[in-house]
Amino acid sequence: MDIKEVIENGFCIGCGVCRGVDQTIKINLNDFGEYVADFKDSNPDKIAKASEVCPFASNSNETVLAEEFFFGQLQHDSIGRYLGLFAGYSLNDRNAGSSGGIITFIINELFENKKIDYAILVRPHIANNVRNIDFSFDVISSKLDVSSGSTSFYYPVTYSEVLEFIAKNPGRYAITGIPCFHKAIRLLKRQNPLYRDRIQYQLGLVCGQLKSTLYFEYLLRRAEVPIGKVESACFRRKDFRNRADEYFFEAATRDSNEKQHTYRISNRKIGINWGMGLFKPKACDYCDDVFAETADIAVMDGWLPQYINDGRGTSLMVIRDKYLYDMIIDGEKNGKLHLQEIGTDEIVKSQQGGLNHRRKGLAYRLHLSKGVVPSKRVKPSSKFSLSFKSEQILRLILRKTSRQAMALQTRIGSGLLIFNLIMAPLFFIYRFLQKFQRLVKAISS
Repeated sequence: MDIKEVIENGFCIGCGVCRGVDQTIKINLNDFGEYVADFKDSNPDKIAKASEVCPFASNSNETVLAEEFFFGQLQHDSIGRYLGLFAGYSLNDRNAGSSGGIITFIINELFENKKIDYAILVRPHIANNVRNIDFSFDVISSKLDVSSGSTSFYYPVTYSEVLEFIAKNPGRYAITGIPCFHKAIRLLKRQNPLYRDRIQYQLGLVCGQLKSTLYFEYLLRRAEVPIGKVESACFRRKDFRNRADEYFFEAATRDSNEKQHTYRISNRKIGINWGMGLFKPKACDYCDDVFAETADIAVMDGWLPQYINDGRGTSLMVIRDKYLYDMIIDGEKNGKLHLQEIGTDEIVKSQQGGLNHRRKGLAYRLHLSKGVVPSKRVKPSSKFSLSFKSEQILRLILRKTSRQAMALQTRIGSGLLIFNLIMAPLFFIYRFLQKFQRLVKAISS
């Protein structure tokens, strides 16, 4: 499968790493608010090289890449390679981060210890769109700028512009990203020594799914933000009084009198289950990497019984780089981190839903697929219960229909009436199926 087939069959995730091979490639938002590569100005030789760095075209899977870069480390079928597994939080950075503030801590320490000259992370920006805001990768050169990118952004992003910056500006870089983006960076570093020398640390974020710009618009409308400019937005504003998995989406606007207005909605009231997979790219349904297996560290929410009731947040870590491992250990010794070593079972348990979808669910989706699909470590299978199969089919329908319904809603006007009318029957079926599965599980146990 080459990169053109990836694009033609809807599997492009928009990571933009192909632009590190060929600057004539364009990365544009499509009608559904998803980044997609455009190769119309490229040539066959460049397309072949771009295919080698595409996370959904390359024949090198995450296991092969991890063995190449993390040879000799412990290995787990779900987690991948690792040096250490921890739960914890940064005492200084926890409150501003989505979970325990570990990524912020690491970047600050890398700057402090002069291990990097630049860091690449997502931050909000003024944009030329109807909301006057977007969220994209940015290059920072000081720990003073880290806090502006210390939370989660459920918004499409691409490396296309920052890779150009790296190529033109010598230095040592740390780069944040989701699993498939890190795979692409590893493939690029394998192909081009310039990026291999400059990108020193890959900081991974465990990812359930990427979202389109339509998800942001959906959240704004659910929070009853008027159509027009948005001054700021936070996808995960913590509520210290509640559980770690209970948070707010928050947005601020400013009226003609320069008075600021803040709008909030709890994630419990947004009205959609994360597992439904609304507003996500097709590629996410064909990814089998949960724990950013090619990154130097993978950080995730500590949504386990022993941590979930602390609304300030706790992070879980899968560490693969020796320097980062030592940094985390020293952080506890120096009183900067609260740290607890945990086992593989706890790490897996924290992401069991994502693993079910990306392993068992993927096996069934591959069985259903007609035509060309990316090469995966998971083998096609139909040996699942009828309710599980029904859930997977329904999720495919929800993903596709949600993007079409919200795109139509934004063209027609404000509110969510059209979207809700189209989606209501599917939501009803999904929730009924979830209740049925819980009932069967309770009876069988």
